[in-house]
Amino acid sequence: MSKYKLNINFTEEALKVIYSAHQRVALTKAVQGNVGKSVIWVATLPFERNMIEWEENYMLYSSREEVQNGASIKKLSDTTAIDNVVYEFDSAIFQNAKPSDCVSANEYAVHNAMDNYESLTFGLAQEVKVNGQTKKGNPINALTLPYNHTAVMAPVEKVRVFLANSVDDGIVMSKQFSNAIEVEFRGGETEKTITYDCEKGMFIPAANV
Repeated sequence: MSKYKLNINFTEEALKVIYSAHQRVALTKAVQGNVGKSVIWVATLPFERNMIEWEENYMLYSSREEVQNGASIKKLSDTTAIDNVVYEFDSAIFQNAKPSDCVSANEYAVHNAMDNYESLTFGLAQEVKVNGQTKKGNPINALTLPYNHTAVMAPVEKVRVFLANSVDDGIVMSKQFSNAIEVEFRGGETEKTITYDCEKGMFIPAANV
C-alpha cells in the first residue's frame, strides 16, 4: 500500500496576504469513470510549511445530500472499499461484494439496491493527515445514483491545490479556480513539494525537489 506526501510551502509575505483575504488552502482528488462532481477533500488554514499525507486506500459512502454546487456532503453510511468488486447498497449498508466483469483492478463499484428512494448520493472517501491531524474518510467525489443503477469509480493519485474563501471539507466544487496547480504522482513518486509564488499569485513546483 503506497503512502504519499505533498508539502505546501508559503513565505511570510504570502501568508499575510492570504490571511488578510480570509483564504484557505483547498485540495481536490481526481477520480475517473462515474465521477459525478469533485468534493473539497481538504480545506485548511495554511502555515509556512504544510504536510498533506495519505495512503492508497479508499472508502465507499452514501448520502442523501443533493449533488449541487456548494452542497455540504454528510456521509450517512460508509465502508472500507475493496477494488475489483461491486458492493450492493441495500438496507442502508454496503454488502455482498462480488466480482464483476464491469470492474477492474483499482476500480470501486456500488449498485444501488435501495428501492426506498428514487436516487441516493454515492462516492469515494479517503483518510488524510493534514499537518499531523487525521481526517477520517473525507469525501473526494459525489454522484447521483438512481435505484438499480451501478457506478464504477477509479481514483487517480492526482490532486489540485488552490486558494479560496468560504470553502470547507466536504463541499461540492462550485467552480474552477485560476490559481490551482495539478500535482500528479507517477510511477514510484510518493513525495512532492510545491510553493506559493506571491508575485505570480499561483502555486509552482518547488525548485530542486
